[in-house]
Amino acid sequence: MTRRLVALAVLAAAAAALGLTAAGDSTGRSGRLVWAANAQRLAAGVLHGEVRNDGQRPLRLAAAETRVLDARGRALPAAARFLDAYAPGGAGRAVVLAPGRTAPLTVAWRGAGARRIVIGAATLPVTGVAP
Repeated sequence: MTRRLVALAVLAAAAAALGLTAAGDSTGRSGRLVWAANAQRLAAGVLHGEVRNDGQRPLRLAAAETRVLDARGRALPAAARFLDAYAPGGAGRAVVLAPGRTAPLTVAWRGAGARRIVIGAATLPVTGVAP
């Protein structure tokens, strides 16, 4: 009986994970992520703004998938949250954006030459951002 319960729990977890994936991803097939307005540099290596799903399907974005790349495509050490301000714990680690919806995004990185922010398959420019 215990094995059945474990198997059911595993199946339920897998179904939930598939449901999140089916809700959308950050690929061009599902949507297009853009800055909703000019992002602001809060400090050297810190950027904040609103992102918008300009696609036709929901986007699931995870902070853990966020990378900041330099001009050569090398990843810089970075952290991201979908929050306007600091919050403890797991807050702001993921968001699902319906078409046309926005979410705050704060990204911090170390190193020089940041050119773009990549979240899954979506890319946002760092250049041209308001100082």
